[in-house]
Amino acid sequence: MSQPTSLCPCSSEQNYESCCGRFLDGGQLAPNAEALMRSRYTAFCRGAFDYLRLTWHPESCPDDLGAEEPSNWVHLEVIEFDEDGDEAEVEFKASLIFDNKLEILHERSFFEKFEGRWVYHSGEFLDDGQRLKKIAKDAPCPCLSGKIFKNCHWQAP
Repeated sequence: MSQPTSLCPCSSEQNYESCCGRFLDGGQLAPNAEALMRSRYTAFCRGAFDYLRLTWHPESCPDDLGAEEPSNWVHLEVIEFDEDGDEAEVEFKASLIFDNKLEILHERSFFEKFEGRWVYHSGEFLDDGQRLKKIAKDAPCPCLSGKIFKNCHWQAP
């Protein structure tokens, strides 16, 4: 009997192994900047900091990337993807639950081909006026699981 597969954290609605897992665990190179951005989001979710360093341009990769990074990411929405030769931009919103509050990171990320592979170079935060929002315990969970927050991602204070 085969093992059940889990959905990829990047919100693609594909299973992890055939989506971002082939890049994080399988050693394949992302074919474009959108696939790389999705795999990097998944790497943040999983704490795969070696993969993040590998896919970050050496000019801009922080020295202190690691355990201090938030990991309770719950949803990704890719808004726009534009590729022009060896450069690309991906605009996205990533949702994070921190201290039972929802934070939405809205960013335009810049990617380039470096030594034959796509890498993240830098990003520009786009302020939508969205700040931390308290999530009611009986509200639908922002991860879109269909569960209420207290039965999903809520953490007792």
